[in-house]
Amino acid sequence: MDQGLYSYSRLSSQAMGSLVVLNYDLPGFLNCRFYVLGLHDNYLIESSTQKYILRLYRNDWRSNEEVNFELDLLAFLSSQCDLVASPLLSKTGGKFFVIDSPEGKRAAALFKYADGYAPENNISIEESTLLGTAIANIHRISNTFSTPHHRPILDIPYLLDDSLIAIAPFLDVDARTYLGDLQSRLKDNLAGLSKELHVFGICIGDVNPSNFHIKENKQITVFDFDQCGYGYRAFEIGKYISSIHYVKRKQEVAHAFIDGYQQIFKLSKAELEAIPYFEMLAVIWVLAINVYNIERTGHKFFEKTFWDRRVNLLKELDNAILSKQNLSTD
Repeated sequence: MDQGLYSYSRLSSQAMGSLVVLNYDLPGFLNCRFYVLGLHDNYLIESSTQKYILRLYRNDWRSNEEVNFELDLLAFLSSQCDLVASPLLSKTGGKFFVIDSPEGKRAAALFKYADGYAPENNISIEESTLLGTAIANIHRISNTFSTPHHRPILDIPYLLDDSLIAIAPFLDVDARTYLGDLQSRLKDNLAGLSKELHVFGICIGDVNPSNFHIKENKQITVFDFDQCGYGYRAFEIGKYISSIHYVKRKQEVAHAFIDGYQQIFKLSKAELEAIPYFEMLAVIWVLAINVYNIERTGHKFFEKTFWDRRVNLLKELDNAILSKQNLSTD
């Protein structure tokens, strides 16, 4: 079969369930259901005693090298703490198995299901504080992580420069001019951050109110490390704050996260000052991720009104920084 004919196919729940039984020892297997379509395909696997998530990776988004990095990190973290949804080993001892699809070979990995619920846009001050502490602990533990596998470094050229190249064809002249100026200012304001331990290290890459579950006992489980890699920890915080823009009492929720984080790691003055710039950079990076996946989601959702709203959001965040700077100089 010519793989070029297909950009994406989805395995049926029945077929995926059969492959799970073939590759994993799951006593009391009950059923498999397609769960959610994200950057990858996710299936809910249920046995008589346990639930799991089976992620079928897209081979045009993540290479096996990148999948190995992610799963090595999760296996390491789960050996040190109970803060992440850990991957299970297959019958052959592998962290994932490979299936054939019309678009080629795809990796599939089984994870323990994270009990609890995702707060999403109803996240509370307390939940944000607990999440900040959990993320700081994950950062602390991951400082000793090592793997022979590689991922893109979450640095300024990758997050900002490459992203602006990707989104430029979708922008009008005024937006490109504004973002070109913003690019220079972001780079100027982030240039002073060092890459010393704690400041630079493993980042999850997509901490948000939908990517963790919290139980009644306030135990947090973080999942979805698809965008993980080495980067600035202040970026991790800025990325989280960018995800709560439409949350009520956003500033209080953001400050609660930072307060929770600093219960484990004290952020430097330079890091704290960098967070608002990383929030804007995160908005730009997510726009690029949208573009990279446009053939999967469709061009319909990315017409002029979409780009106008996002550029206006960047201007809003930009003006907030300028206003704060003006207040501090008065």
